[in-house]
Amino acid sequence: MAAVASRPAPMAYESPKWGFAGNMKIEDNSGALIDPDVLGWLEPLASDASDEELRTRYEQDGVVWVKGVIPREKVLAMRRTYFEYVASSGVLKEGSDPTDGIFCGGDPHKFAGPGVASHLGVTEAECDFLAKSVSAHQEDFVKTFAQDGHIMNMVKRIKPDWEDPLLFKRQLLRSNVPNSEGTATKVHFDQIFLRAAPPTSLTAWVPIGDVPPESGGLIYLENSVPLGNAIEEEFTRINATLSDEQRMSAFNVNMVERGTLSKDCGKFAREQDGEKRRWLIADYEAGDVVFHHPCMIHASGVNRDPLGRIRLATDLRFADRAAPYDYRWANQYFKPGDGL
Repeated sequence: MAAVASRPAPMAYESPKWGFAGNMKIEDNSGALIDPDVLGWLEPLASDASDEELRTRYEQDGVVWVKGVIPREKVLAMRRTYFEYVASSGVLKEGSDPTDGIFCGGDPHKFAGPGVASHLGVTEAECDFLAKSVSAHQEDFVKTFAQDGHIMNMVKRIKPDWEDPLLFKRQLLRSNVPNSEGTATKVHFDQIFLRAAPPTSLTAWVPIGDVPPESGGLIYLENSVPLGNAIEEEFTRINATLSDEQRMSAFNVNMVERGTLSKDCGKFAREQDGEKRRWLIADYEAGDVVFHHPCMIHASGVNRDPLGRIRLATDLRFADRAAPYDYRWANQYFKPGDGL
C-alpha cells in the first residue's frame, strides 16, 4: 500500500471526491512530484452564485473556478470538432471516438501543441499536428466557441465597472498529450506577457473536456497576486533602461525561463517571501471556466491521464475597451514565435 502523506495545517476546502490533496501525484514541468505538503484544493463556485460571492472570491483569491458556466454538450461538441480537425495528423488512437481525444501513443514531442512547440524547438513544417492546431485558431468553430455568451456574461459579472468588455482576438488552444514531460506549463503570471498595459485584464481558462487532478490542468499558487505584483514591480525596475519594445517583452534580457519564473513548482512555493504557499489543484469538468487575475501565479501539471486522454483547453483574455489594454493581444491571431 502506498504511503499516505502527512497532513499539513487545516485546509479551507477538501475535495469530496478525491480527499486529501497531498495524496495526489502532481508533477511539474521538470517531471518532479510536487511535495504533498504544498498541495491543496481550489474551491469551486456554482455558476448561480450571487454576483457578490463571485466578485468577492475573485478579489480576495485572485482566481475563481466557476462550475457549469457553459453547457456541457456544447463543450464536448467543440472537443469533437477540434479533434476531427486535427485527426489527419495521426494524433488520435485508431478507432477511438474523437470526443474522447485518446492519444495514439509514441513520441509525444511529435505531437507538440501550441504554447509548447517553440520551447521544444518544434516547427509547423515538421509537425503536422502543430500546423493544424495553429490554423485552427482562425476557424469559425474556434472563434464561435471563444465568443460564447455564457463566458462574456460571467466576465461582466466579475467586472461590472468595465464600460465595454473586449475579448482579445489572440487566444491560445493548448493541448497536452499524456506522459509528455517538459511540456507542462511553467510557473508564471500572465502580466509578464501583457506588459503593454496595466494589470487590468482578465483571463478565462476553459478546459475543453474533463480534466481530473492528475491530467494536467492548471494549478494556482494560493494568495499569490501580491507576490506576482511584487515580482512584476521588480522586473519593471530592472527593465527601466531597456527600449520600449524590450521592456514590454516577456523574453527580454532580464527574464528567465522564456518569460516564466520557474519549472520547479515545489521549490517556488517554499521559497517566496518567507511564506509556504500551497499549489491549489482541481477536478475540472467540461463546462467549467476558471477566471484569474493577470498577476495570479499559476502553472500546470504533467498530463498523466489514466485513460490516455489529451488535455485540451483554451486561454481567453478580456479587457475594458474604454481603458488601456495590450493592443498586441487584441488584434492578431496566435502564431508560434510571435513574441507574446
